[in-house]
Amino acid sequence: MINLETLIILKLEEYLNPPRFMKLIITESRIEEIIQKSLSIVFDGFEDIRWNWADFNCGWGVCCDIYAVGFFLPNRDHDEYIFKLADGKHYDDDGDYPEEMKGELPEECYNQPDLYDPRFDTIVFYEEYAEKLEDFLGPLDKVKTPLLNVLNEMFGMDAKVIIFI
Repeated sequence: MINLETLIILKLEEYLNPPRFMKLIITESRIEEIIQKSLSIVFDGFEDIRWNWADFNCGWGVCCDIYAVGFFLPNRDHDEYIFKLADGKHYDDDGDYPEEMKGELPEECYNQPDLYDPRFDTIVFYEEYAEKLEDFLGPLDKVKTPLLNVLNEMFGMDAKVIIFI
């Protein structure tokens, strides 16, 4: 069995020593546990993460995005999102709105977003935070599904897709 401390040591050894081959078998539940602990290491304050409607520049200034919920750390600005939970029907593969929808979105967002709303089915990680994850966990395509499972469980979501931009 490998624990988080062992994983960190192995990661450090990877940088300090010449490459060597090692085979580790980690169960899906174990990798999810490692990812959950890693999120708190990579993103200081992750255990206290907050969320609200995402903002976007709609041409009239900053508007409320009724198609996305932004997740941000407590020690960061509310519009500096680690990731967004988005309505995949209205987001393209680049994590943005299709061109024909831009300029149509300003609406008042009075209530808190409902993370359980089934239309929110896509998690979008943007460059800076995706790179931090990759630096710590390795290639993101290898941890995509367990990361999706961990985030869904942590926040009570039911996202089906995760995108790294």
